[in-house]
Amino acid sequence: MDKYLRNTDKSIQEDVQKFDDMTLATCVLLIEVSKSDDNFDEQENNKIISILKDKFNLDDSQIDILLEIADNKNQEMISLYDWTSKINEVYEYNEKKALIRELWDVAFADGRIDKYEDHTIRKIADLIYVKHEDFMKAKHR
Repeated sequence: MDKYLRNTDKSIQEDVQKFDDMTLATCVLLIEVSKSDDNFDEQENNKIISILKDKFNLDDSQIDILLEIADNKNQEMISLYDWTSKINEVYEYNEKKALIRELWDVAFADGRIDKYEDHTIRKIADLIYVKHEDFMKAKHR
């Protein structure tokens, strides 16, 4: 995890050691969807926090640190491939489908799905090899 920390203080570095690549990859992708419509709002942020708490059993301070690191990684990101390849290395197909559902949950947190959010989730689904049928089921549930 040290490779994700360039200019952070030692206490943050120690906390981050608790996160694995999958936790960070998931958080980066959730943030990517929330920012894809250029309107990162409080409902989407709260949904991301809820997902991270439920999925990874993190406390508030861990989530704050994770969100800060993931947001920095998201801003530096050139391609989704760096993060989706980590998902492909570890996640089973059912876990990938669950991730797509979570991405839709973030996109719909503000009550609407923007075309850019839809496009981003579709791109992620393609990169993690989620079948179109499962992509659509997750969208329409």
